Formats: sequence, C-alpha cells, structure tokens
Amino acid sequence: MKKILYALFIFVTVPSFGQLTANEVINKIKAEVNCNWAAETVDNIKAGNPNTEVKGIATTFMATLEVLKKANARGLNFVITHEPTFYSHTDDLSTHANSAIQQAKLKYIKDNDMVVWRFHDHIHRNNPDMIYEGVVDVFDWQQYRKDGVFFEIPEMTLAEIVTHIETKFGAKTLRVVGDPEEKFTKVGMALGASGSGSHFTRLDNPNTELLIVGETNEWETVPYVQDAIELGYKKALIVMGHADSEEAGMAYFAKWLKGFYKSLPIEFIEARNPYWRSK
Repeated sequence: MKKILYALFIFVTVPSFGQLTANEVINKIKAEVNCNWAAETVDNIKAGNPNTEVKGIATTFMATLEVLKKANARGLNFVITHEPTFYSHTDDLSTHANSAIQQAKLKYIKDNDMVVWRFHDHIHRNNPDMIYEGVVDVFDWQQYRKDGVFFEIPEMTLAEIVTHIETKFGAKTLRVVGDPEEKFTKVGMALGASGSGSHFTRLDNPNTELLIVGETNEWETVPYVQDAIELGYKKALIVMGHADSEEAGMAYFAKWLKGFYKSLPIEFIEARNPYWRSK
C-alpha cells in the first residue's frame, strides 16, 4: 500500500517536468537552422523572461501592440517577430527611454507574462532563406526560379505583373517605375530593406529586367532605373513595401516550426501593411 501511495505522490507532484520555456524554443531554432549562429546579432529576446513557460507561439512580421494583443487573446505568450519591437534596428530601449508609448508596450508584455524574441538575421542566412521561400510560394513562382533570387516567368506586361502581386498579396500600395505595357520574363528580387547595393547588383545582372524590392531610397535605385530606361535598357522596378515583401516568410516559418512542436499551438499573426492608398 505504501509503495502505491508513494508512486501516486511522485506522479502528481511532477507535472511541470515537461514544461517548455522560451529559451528552450530559441535553442531548438538555433540547433535546426543550417547556418552558424553569429556572436553579434539582433536575434535575441527583446522583452520578457526567457524561462517563461511557453503556452503557445505567435510568429509575425512585426510585434506591434495590436499583434501582441491578438497573440495574448489566443493564448500565445511567446511572440517571434522578424522586425524590431522598440523602434530601432537593435531595439535599444535607451533610445526611447522616456517615451510613454514604449513604456506602455513594455508594461503590456510584462503584465501578460509574454516574451518577445526577434528572428531576423538567421532566418535570412538559413539555406534556403525562409523569408524568400514564403514569399515565392505566395507568388507561386517556385517553378520559375532560375538561380536564387532570379526568376524566368511566362511573358507578362508590367501591368499584369502588378495585378498578379496585388491579387496574391492583397497589396494596395505598390509603387512602380516603368512602362506598364512593356513585357517581361526576367525578374530579380531584393525583399525587405536589403539596401541599394543589392538593388544595383541585381539590376546589373543580365537575369534582371524587372526588379521587385521591399523598400528603397527614392534618390538611389529609382533614378537608376529611370536613367536605364531613358538609355534604352529594358528595365522596371516594383516597390512592394517592406511588410508586403516579407510577411509571408513568417507564415512559412510558423509551418517550419510546427514540424518540431506538433502539439503546441503555433500561429502566424499578420501585422499587415500599415499604409493605405488615397483615391
């Protein structure tokens, strides 16, 4: 009888043995990506206790307060964001230390026992780049991939390609440089804020007639394309916006992560393009 009671006591007093912490999920991701983990990176916890028990995971392009509230309402207390949470690339809290906005956001995370971790550098360094894979899947262009970020698609006019993007992504604030009736087959991508250097490299590549980017400085890439067109080159530029050009990658990442935690609630929460188009 004593042995039975002892066994029962052991059973009921060790239910937390299998608890999963935010830090353990982070270490799992570090172990599963196929790139070396950099010593200096923005991929670290931005708010919350790393030893917090994970009840559910939300992946998102950007952990806005709206996204955090949606995650909390769904019982997802570990938020993995691609972009910064506190208004600078490094999430330096001292930059906006006196801001009531930042203080309110930190309070919300603390009061609801949440953890926010950024996954930016290494999701791009993984092979394949998960952000690009998610976006290309939405484009439905995997079969047209020529080499990495270059694609050879069936011939379409620039206007038709724009319509394709608007339809697939629900994108409403595209900006376009080029003749809408010009036909293209060779497309290059430079998603997110990859910088004008990557834009110029792709534009100068013979595999790029049309370049699709996330965002750009209007005084660098844009006039480069304008001048190329004026000189008779077959070129065009589509600026999708940062969110529209990368958000699908975090949906792709959520599916990837579910492969390791099949019984844990994991959801992608859309941050959405914050801009709207005036008539």
